[in-house]
Amino acid sequence: MKHFSFLFLFSALLFTSSCTTVEKKVPRDVASLQATGGMEGIWFLQGTSSTRGPYNGELELRRTSDGTYDVIRMVTYINYFYDGLKVQEVWTGKAVTAGDTLVLSYDLRQADFIEKLGNAKRDASDFKNMINVVTRFIATDKGLAAQYSDKKVSNYNEWITTKRDLEVKPLWTNLRTNIDAQGPKVPLAVRGVINIFKRDIGYHKDPYVQSFKNRKEFQEERPFIVFDPTDYDFYQTHKDIIRVVNKITDDISITEASVKRNAYAPSLSEKAASYDKNTVTHHINEIGMVSKAEVDSNDKLIAYRYDGDSALWTGMYIGSQAMRYLKTKNPEALANVRKSLRAIFILMDITEDPEEFARTLMPYKPGDAIPNKWHQGKGVYANMLWLEGGNNDMYKGLTHSMMWASLVIPESDKEMWDHLRDKSRRLLKLSVFDDKSQNQAPSYGLVALINKDKKALEDYRSAYRKMRWKPSGYSMNANFYWHGSADWSGVNLGLVGDMTDITIAERLGETEIRNRLRERLMDTWVTYSPAQRHLVTMVAYGYAYSKGTRGDNFREDSSDAKFMSALNNAAWGIREIPYPRPNLDVTINHSLNPEWCISPIPRLFWKALKRPEPPNEYFYQGLYNYPVFEYQAFTSNFVWKDTAFGFKDSAGRGSENAGVDYLFAYWLARYVGVPHVE
Repeated sequence: MKHFSFLFLFSALLFTSSCTTVEKKVPRDVASLQATGGMEGIWFLQGTSSTRGPYNGELELRRTSDGTYDVIRMVTYINYFYDGLKVQEVWTGKAVTAGDTLVLSYDLRQADFIEKLGNAKRDASDFKNMINVVTRFIATDKGLAAQYSDKKVSNYNEWITTKRDLEVKPLWTNLRTNIDAQGPKVPLAVRGVINIFKRDIGYHKDPYVQSFKNRKEFQEERPFIVFDPTDYDFYQTHKDIIRVVNKITDDISITEASVKRNAYAPSLSEKAASYDKNTVTHHINEIGMVSKAEVDSNDKLIAYRYDGDSALWTGMYIGSQAMRYLKTKNPEALANVRKSLRAIFILMDITEDPEEFARTLMPYKPGDAIPNKWHQGKGVYANMLWLEGGNNDMYKGLTHSMMWASLVIPESDKEMWDHLRDKSRRLLKLSVFDDKSQNQAPSYGLVALINKDKKALEDYRSAYRKMRWKPSGYSMNANFYWHGSADWSGVNLGLVGDMTDITIAERLGETEIRNRLRERLMDTWVTYSPAQRHLVTMVAYGYAYSKGTRGDNFREDSSDAKFMSALNNAAWGIREIPYPRPNLDVTINHSLNPEWCISPIPRLFWKALKRPEPPNEYFYQGLYNYPVFEYQAFTSNFVWKDTAFGFKDSAGRGSENAGVDYLFAYWLARYVGVPHVE
């Protein structure tokens, strides 16, 4: 495409030169065209778009060794605003001069990653075909002027008159890069298991999968992290502008750019303050559970809508507020802990079955139909509905919340502590306690810690002794990462458990157990380090690395230099999360981009055992992990549990996801002292 653009550029110049005549009066600034290299510099640019009106800006011409110029066109619209923000276009290209003519060529994308936005839809061809925009500046009484079209949306009239010297750095630099995330070689035994599942679902014969078989990254099973810090510094100092780069400027491309702006323009603390406030007003329902929000066209709350995994998210929300309180002593944070902790207690009471607990709660309105798997509470809980299915994942929310609450709620609060003592003991009666051996040790530990129970303390020690040599136990690493394939939801769940377990061991004074748990956590970091999971790095730093733990796997497969590099980059994990989250009728589809490639390893390949067997599309994942503001921000309710290499999803307008994922990571980072997080 670039070679074509250069040919077109020089052809355009030849045609223009042969068809124009030299004017008798040439403005003084136009004399730069006749001087060798005289056009080099940063020119003041003015113009008008047929769709967005007048603009001002600059045109940088930087001479190259072949006599052409590298071009950066940067213009900001004067009267056009999008969501109250200015809009700026940045185009990069090439230029040549001859006589009194300057010809510039830009290659602009017609589509990036939004396939559909409201009623606007991109064609599949838009993702494949660039538009070559050619601009011819000729001498006029205004200076050098041009008229041209972007061939899609707008016509432009613009002119340049005066210039200043080049700066050391170009006006704009593309910092986007792909980071190799392949990791270690897949062991033969694991390869055999993956191949069995691939044959079972027919993945290796799937026509869509096979259409990528000649791609280099497909053949090498090489995933990449797409890291894009471009314009971060700009947005930190220009908070009132949306910058659209090398795209046809329309509502879709402005929306794509605005989400990046909403990630990078606010400081981390500003986003935390906004999420803290919005979570209280939009996402903690009347009972105290984390919920989705139904909002109107002005993003005003209409009603709370349940989240089926709320027991876990509410436990993590309590953790975020406890860490916030420990760091700031803000009484609002402690009040948030109390409100949501009461809801956690109700999860265990409302079922009236000592072996079961609810996944979430919502108010009951008399006369409303009760959905499947929901039940109306009885007695004092008759005004509530509860969702059945409390399981191992949700159990982590219970233990996590009780651990944090026992750290921040003073024992003088008799009501809360009476509940903590009672509910911690009742953990031992839940069916999931018996079903999952890894739940037994932390549960005994909570009972021992909260109730000062010596018998529970011995049971706690005994539970860890029994687990010591089990593959899923605390002394061995059961995590895995094979060329972009992992149990990503399990990674998040494991981190929540690690924080709970290590804190309990530390507070009980069980040094040997604590040290083993720290070793396991560092093993987890080593496993996932190729994928740069920032939350894993933050937890590993705060709960193991900063305490001096390294571990055998770390010494064999990593180094302090690698860990500190990951830690210094960890802040990008929360920088990429925007506030506000977009609330749009939108479809994201990176697979339409010709640079995208499917993974030869099926996503969650072990799910092929499910019956009925999921369709092949269920197993598709890409080899590119995109920034949050280009994918998860639009559709995800919790970024830390999502598939790292997802590529396609959709959302409807009116349903707003909570920001507990941001709050948990931000207050964790503040609590443990992650660099560059303030």
